[in-house]
Amino acid sequence: MKLCIAVLLNLAATFAVGADLSGEWIAQVTRLGESQYVRVILVQDGAKLTGTWGKSEIEGSAAGSRVKFSFRGSGPSGSFDGAIDGAELSGQGAMDQRRGSGAPQAVAVKMQRAVAPPKGGAKTWDFHADEFHSTYSGAIAAVLRIFPGDQVRTSLLDDDGVDSKMQQRAGGSNPQIGPFYIEGALPGDTLVVKLTRVRVNRDSAQSGSRIKANLVDPAYLSGAKYEAGFNAQWTLDSERRIARLAHPTEKMKNYTVPIRPMVGCIATAPPFHQSIRTLDLGPFGGNMDYNQVGEGATLYLPVFEPGALLFMGDGHAAMGDGEVTFAAVETSLDVEFTVDILKGSAIAFPRVENQEYFMAMGIAGSLDEATRIATSQMANWLKQAYRLTDNEVALVMGTALKYDIAEMVDPQYNVVAKIPKLALAGFK
Repeated sequence: MKLCIAVLLNLAATFAVGADLSGEWIAQVTRLGESQYVRVILVQDGAKLTGTWGKSEIEGSAAGSRVKFSFRGSGPSGSFDGAIDGAELSGQGAMDQRRGSGAPQAVAVKMQRAVAPPKGGAKTWDFHADEFHSTYSGAIAAVLRIFPGDQVRTSLLDDDGVDSKMQQRAGGSNPQIGPFYIEGALPGDTLVVKLTRVRVNRDSAQSGSRIKANLVDPAYLSGAKYEAGFNAQWTLDSERRIARLAHPTEKMKNYTVPIRPMVGCIATAPPFHQSIRTLDLGPFGGNMDYNQVGEGATLYLPVFEPGALLFMGDGHAAMGDGEVTFAAVETSLDVEFTVDILKGSAIAFPRVENQEYFMAMGIAGSLDEATRIATSQMANWLKQAYRLTDNEVALVMGTALKYDIAEMVDPQYNVVAKIPKLALAGFK
């Protein structure tokens, strides 16, 4: 009799509490047609709910299909009152305005469990693009959904849309492959893209042959006598890892350039539902044209849309700083990369890391503003990564900082502040 009563009580408790809600959830919070996304961790102990809403602490309860909780702390404050609806939680919420006085804003909330990685660990994907894009946009449907740790093997066109077989595959400038949807990436995260292999895949390239007008003074520009038919085609010798002009002038017949393949464009979908042409660059990345974004480099990009939506394109065999001829030694590439997510760790502008340097980008409409952004981003990086004081940061940067001018001929300038890793070896 006692056993029967215990079983009945246990069944009643299970019915009252409902399914275990513990785990990671993605909340879509909608007000006036605009949605925001929050990573939610729920911990259920009987009818009691705790956890986190972004960086705020949750307290609440779950009974049957009903779920109620409030959250407050270093992040936003608010509440949720809803029910289990199939595989999701849905209901109404209230969010503090954080703009002075006023009642909390009513919002609609839908919560879905974060997608779990498939069994068997990270996968390798061979991706062949059939469609290319001339804009960066969150409205473009993802071509592949991948998980952190997955590897993608693919190829990129050159800036004119020509592939490894010299076939015209796309028009426009800097046609992009993607976007790739990274499971679990949310606005406020940082996407990590490691370029594990970047190689030229044909023996030809082309470049510009005139210095961009905005980079020289009026006297030089008016006096320059550029030849209309000058041939700027290149031959790529992958075995010797050098490029030489395919039809050189007499003085240029012995001129060679080391082949250092780089990816000109890597981007996440821009913020605020923008659609931005692939010639441009900004906090989302894009046409950064930095000659250190090659094999072995790790790129850090802000995430503005669920899934990050990663674009990539614009292969180069080599490029000098600034891309002063508007087109560098442009060619198609074979590329392999892996992805990861730094959850809840937002950055304002792209960053790069390789074996030698930490590099922070500043992208803006002028060189001085881009320099200020790059310097500030590097200072913040040192403070966060090494827990240095502002005085300590100043001393490190005053003695070890270097600058690269990565891009000067596109709609925005890109200045890179970089610190040798050797200079930081004494810090933990």
